[in-house]
Amino acid sequence: MSSVVVGYDGSDIARAALDAAIEVAGFTGDAIVAVYAYEISRLGGEVQDYAKAVHERAEREMSHATHQGEAKGVVVDTRIVEVEPAEALIQVAGELDARLIVVGSRGERPLKGAVLGSTPYKLLHLADRPVLVVPG
Repeated sequence: MSSVVVGYDGSDIARAALDAAIEVAGFTGDAIVAVYAYEISRLGGEVQDYAKAVHERAEREMSHATHQGEAKGVVVDTRIVEVEPAEALIQVAGELDARLIVVGSRGERPLKGAVLGSTPYKLLHLADRPVLVVPG
């Protein structure tokens, strides 16, 4: 069985992306893996406290993703990865040989996404498999 990897951070846009992933998996029979990815700069004195708080939030959001799937009768596996989000999604998709990566988009203009490095923009240019970008 293949899988659909979806970027999930608990935002409304991420929930829409998870809904889209659930819909796709309904047609393909694929497993769904929700990925919460974050990168923490190791500069500063309170990094450990901040890292712990971010990881705790990630755990809460992954619980929400699991419940969102259960509400639709779908099992959602979860992963928390401490790597820049686009890189994490590409990494997990590669490990699982995923059919598709799904992410939400906040509707940034293409130039802003290119300059600031939005996750959807990076995925569209770096991923070695199809990427579905769900508009916010």
